[in-house]
Amino acid sequence: MPKSNIPFVQCAKNFRDGTIELRNYGQFNTEMHAHEQVQVLSPTNGTLFIYTEKASFCIPSTFYVYIPAHVPHKLISRSQQLSLKTIFVDMNNMHEEVKVYPSNELLNHFLIFGQQHWKLKDHDTLTTSTLEAFKSMLPILLAKPILLQITPAKSELMIQVCTYILQHLDNKLSIAEISANFFLSERTLFRQFKEEMQITIFQFIKQHRLLKALQLLENKDMHIAEIVYQIGYESVPNFSNLFKEYFGLSPQQYRARL
Repeated sequence: MPKSNIPFVQCAKNFRDGTIELRNYGQFNTEMHAHEQVQVLSPTNGTLFIYTEKASFCIPSTFYVYIPAHVPHKLISRSQQLSLKTIFVDMNNMHEEVKVYPSNELLNHFLIFGQQHWKLKDHDTLTTSTLEAFKSMLPILLAKPILLQITPAKSELMIQVCTYILQHLDNKLSIAEISANFFLSERTLFRQFKEEMQITIFQFIKQHRLLKALQLLENKDMHIAEIVYQIGYESVPNFSNLFKEYFGLSPQQYRARL
């Protein structure tokens, strides 16, 4: 888990059922913590990173992340303007692990409605009925998670391999180059990497290039082509197609949402 010198935020453990928070955080860092309730949150104006004891996750702006109750996790934002909208609900876990989901307009409207109209202390009929409706609809609203999960390296070799890849994302990385750098055969590197990281080395490179692109897109002074070249791609159309395949919108559309 990466160390960070950015501002530290203390996290409460328990919230009233249906609590919705809308807060501007900017850059921040939390301790490893867990909540009594299921937590659903969405960043805007930046990318949120979540670390659990088993994996790390990237949540792009306007995407949603589901965090089960009692699952220890750590939040990190390196985005200057990042805001978070969060809801805490008393309900059975839909999943036992953290899941990431694409933007959802209906869920957005539900949270806006709850923020404006729910009176959690009064337990009025409107609050009770719509909160229960929200809980019933949540498994439908969050039905199709996307793969933005990365298993951390554990062995010294894989830590070194991953570090090398991250330091050379702007290059034309090949498995031949990487394996030669660590005095391994291509077949051995490919097999050992997949066994430990649970994805292929090519998928790892692709995911981290996309994660780096998300951060670079926050700088609106950078042209898309410049970003593409900085993450090791040569074709803007190919990169745009890959970006849309993962995130459901083009780099230009994603930047517009920021």
